[in-house]
Amino acid sequence: METANNKAVPKTYIAEWIKLDFYNNSNLKTDIQNRISKNIETDFLDALNNMKGDNKSGFGVSFSEITLLAMAYFYSEIFTYKIKDKYYTIEMVKGFIDANNLTTYTAIYELDEKFYSLVDAPLFKHCWLIIQSAWFFNSQYFGHHQHIDYVNHYINTGEKLPIEKYNFDRNYLDKKYSDVDSRKSKSIPINGFTLVSQWYYGILFLICKELKLSTSHFNISVKDHREYNPLPKTSRQLRPLAPFKLIECDIKSAFPTFLDIETGANLKDDIYNNLMLTKRIKRSEAKILFNTICNSGKYKSKEFTKAFFLDCGYTDKQSTDLLYFTHNEKYKFISFMTEQEENAINNFISINNLQRGARLHDALLFIDDKTKPQILRVDPNCDFGLKELNRPVIKENFYLSDKRLPYAYINSLPSGLNMVTKHDFKKPKIKGKTDTFIIYIDNFEYISAGFNLNNYNDFIEEIKEEVITLSERFIYYHKQFVGNPNQIFISLCQNMLDVLFHLNKRKIKPLELELILKHIRRQSNYVFNVRATYLRLIKYNSNGLDLKNFRKRDFDIVGKPQFKKNIDFLNEKNKAIKEVNILLNYKDLVDLIRERIQNNDYSFLSENTMVGHKRNNLLTYAIIKKFNMLCTGSFYKPRKPKVCNVFNNDTIKRLQTFEINQESKQSIHQLFLILCKIAGAISELEIQTDTEIQNQLKFELIQEISKIKINDIDAGVNCFEYLYNAMPTKEVAFNLDIENSFDTDLSKSVFNCISPEEAFYKGEPFFKEYLKYHKVSKSAEAIKPVIKPNRNIIFPEFDFDKF
Repeated sequence: METANNKAVPKTYIAEWIKLDFYNNSNLKTDIQNRISKNIETDFLDALNNMKGDNKSGFGVSFSEITLLAMAYFYSEIFTYKIKDKYYTIEMVKGFIDANNLTTYTAIYELDEKFYSLVDAPLFKHCWLIIQSAWFFNSQYFGHHQHIDYVNHYINTGEKLPIEKYNFDRNYLDKKYSDVDSRKSKSIPINGFTLVSQWYYGILFLICKELKLSTSHFNISVKDHREYNPLPKTSRQLRPLAPFKLIECDIKSAFPTFLDIETGANLKDDIYNNLMLTKRIKRSEAKILFNTICNSGKYKSKEFTKAFFLDCGYTDKQSTDLLYFTHNEKYKFISFMTEQEENAINNFISINNLQRGARLHDALLFIDDKTKPQILRVDPNCDFGLKELNRPVIKENFYLSDKRLPYAYINSLPSGLNMVTKHDFKKPKIKGKTDTFIIYIDNFEYISAGFNLNNYNDFIEEIKEEVITLSERFIYYHKQFVGNPNQIFISLCQNMLDVLFHLNKRKIKPLELELILKHIRRQSNYVFNVRATYLRLIKYNSNGLDLKNFRKRDFDIVGKPQFKKNIDFLNEKNKAIKEVNILLNYKDLVDLIRERIQNNDYSFLSENTMVGHKRNNLLTYAIIKKFNMLCTGSFYKPRKPKVCNVFNNDTIKRLQTFEINQESKQSIHQLFLILCKIAGAISELEIQTDTEIQNQLKFELIQEISKIKINDIDAGVNCFEYLYNAMPTKEVAFNLDIENSFDTDLSKSVFNCISPEEAFYKGEPFFKEYLKYHKVSKSAEAIKPVIKPNRNIIFPEFDFDKF
């Protein structure tokens, strides 16, 4: 697993009291096992509700202890597999919950680890938030920032670092310089450690609000209708830097909106633009200027302030009315505004059910759980904006884990997709069927979008063989594929997208691609970043199909059997071929003997053709041998006599012929009935069953097959019937109730019971009627096979595509 840092080291600005007691790669096996108990859920929840905050009283449970309890809860209630020693680290736990995130939260940094199916326990999201935060506090992304460096340098030296090298909001940096000067004049301590501590407690406070935990150990106060919690204390530059995705909803043009409410004006969307034009300044500067003038009634004259409001676009009467708020002797301007601000925030929280959000003056900050507020305009006439403060960091990664896959073939496409994923070209006649396979008389071509998730090593070996065989021609592919496993995987996915594009005549939808990649991540031993792979493949433009997409085989699979090993599939297929060949030989022999009996032809039988090994058709060979013995008196085909008139006298003629008697004919008829019963065929001849003769024949046949002499005829018959069970005959019963045999309720139509993919497999006429029934016109044209150039291609002998 690729980690964010090799080892967590003390950061420049991380105070001792917020450092964790361990690193991300520290093995915490003993600490975790000591905390696992039957009361782990209660212990974990109690610790969360007693989380230590920025209150200087020192009470509460440390975050290190909460992290250990979270890991104990994870391995007790969420992770149900065998726990290896190396799993007892924050990195491994984070890797597992990143791979299988059962919450609606989004991690900013993801670790790619082997996929395990986790239990969605009651406190899963609690555990997720704690582990993500613990890893973040120990990572290279926490504890330092250019903003902290600049502010801390100014605190320590009184000198400002070069502003041209500063990469963030320079106006905000100047404001922080002013705050430092103000704090120094009041002897309030501040340094880089203070900024990082505020950043740390701001993240913990967000977790408490999200999980509706107690915040009794955090410093929270209310002044002038504003709540002062750890978030307003956190630097605006550091606030978006969190281990999870954050959403901020703030009042658009807050002060202009409230002044419109008081004066009846409608300038909230134009004031800043007007100032930009009249003062020739930027929008950020216009906001600062407006707020500064409004709050400077003590230092500015009424005439100056009124002239400023006129520049903003207010009328003379409106500007005069506004002076009541800016130059009021009893109340400050900010007090009037914050009262309106509080009402708007409370209305927004109530109407959008956002009690989990943390207030930040005129804004609301909360952890993104993919449920965005829908109502952004609230009374009185306040519009809220919605902004994502941070985005996930995308990093492409790929490797193979040691995960053991349960089946020999796992399709890369999940079931349930509303897409055509496979197309069979014209199929030959069916040779035979079993419970698992349909065997055809010849190969047929097909194209399939899915690939096997359990043949990665075979694929690499195939690439290597091509490189060795074709030398210079494949040197490029050797460098690109064998040296880069990720490119092998991407090429497989791109080939899959090409086939899907051809079969469905459209590009894949984003949600469909996301579902496919998540399915591959879950079901395979491929370890990759789903987001990075998605962003790469969604931009891929599908090309025409290559010849390698067309495959051949001579079988279909019935149902969805699962084979654990390739050899299991091969054994099952060979068994099906064996059964089909045996039944085919039975059928041919039934037809041949029936024709002989109908034509009263009891000559030597030699024109039948056997399919398969002799050891699999011992009964067929034994019946033919018995038939010839009854007909000709010999097991062997008689030689053709040479024509010689000298020796061709009546005596020799009589020696060359064998007259079949009625008793032999009756035995042949009963032998035919035995064969029909075993083959499940209908005799179509009027032959009476003679059990005594049949038992004698069975007795002789089983001795011929087993090459063992049996003394008891009943034992021989029982042995024969045990080895060769009679197959049921396929007789169709007549339907005598035509009027009540059909259900005319269209809701029960077969068109409502199958997917588009299944309908497509039933053939073009059925598929057209299916589309017509569902009133789909755009996809009405049946998929046509691609015109392929005339080339000889060697296709694999075996393919496990469908099971």
